Amino acid sequence: MSTKNKWFIGVGILAGLVVLFFLPSLWHALYPVTGYGMMGGYGMHGFGFSPMFGGMGFGMFFMWLIPLGLLVLIGLAIAALVKYLKTPPSS
Repeated sequence: MSTKNKWFIGVGILAGLVVLFFLPSLWHALYPVTGYGMMGGYGMHGFGFSPMFGGMGFGMFFMWLIPLGLLVLIGLAIAALVKYLKTPPSS
């Protein structure tokens, strides 16, 4: 496989991850939530069940460990890909 194809695969995976993580935000921006649901439907000011009312608790720290770890893994994968693609073939 040529270096150009490897770069295309890496950029395609990165673009796929960006779409995967930001498409729900875009969908929510285009079609905002209306009505009453379990979380109230109108954010923190609604009448629904909202466990985060009153600020961020200690559990919020653990909730952010998963996306933070995923971002670290993506960064390490990009660094490894760049290192792999910059090394000359050994033959």
